[in-house]
Amino acid sequence: MALCAPVVALSLLVACGREDPLNEPAERFEMVDIDYERAIRLSVAEVTAGELVALELKEPESNSPVWESRIADQDGQLTTVRLGATRGEVLGTSPGPDLADSERQELMRHLDEARLLPGEAAREAADTANGELVTALELQGREGDPVWRVDVLGVADESATVHVVDAKTGEILERRPA
Repeated sequence: MALCAPVVALSLLVACGREDPLNEPAERFEMVDIDYERAIRLSVAEVTAGELVALELKEPESNSPVWESRIADQDGQLTTVRLGATRGEVLGTSPGPDLADSERQELMRHLDEARLLPGEAAREAADTANGELVTALELQGREGDPVWRVDVLGVADESATVHVVDAKTGEILERRPA
């Protein structure tokens, strides 16, 4: 289960400063009105021809929770987009982490090979009808192939689960407690 070094580096950049929303009690998410699907649409709209590579719910316990995403443009340049998770307003955009050429090429290869959109991967992993909340999505590499890591919180029982979804087939490759 070797991860590609460039994607691991990207994962580390995406997760910098990450609080762990999967281990937060469910009641701390009650201010979140914008779901992951809408957050994806709003984030991608901020970058011309952009594709989502990561999305994470931050500050879920506050009165101002935020969705933070990384969007790759057609050249593999990353932009960070911050959205208010209560009203969906764009709070700001900024250049994302600067990737080395090899990291950018690996990212673009994974995006090109991925057949499953991030929202589809999240739907494969989470049962939102039964109160599961997607708190993060991230495109990663696994044995050279693209996968979506989907973090899900079971609101009813406060169980936190990480799902690894094959970005080519939609098959859930792994489920593990967070």
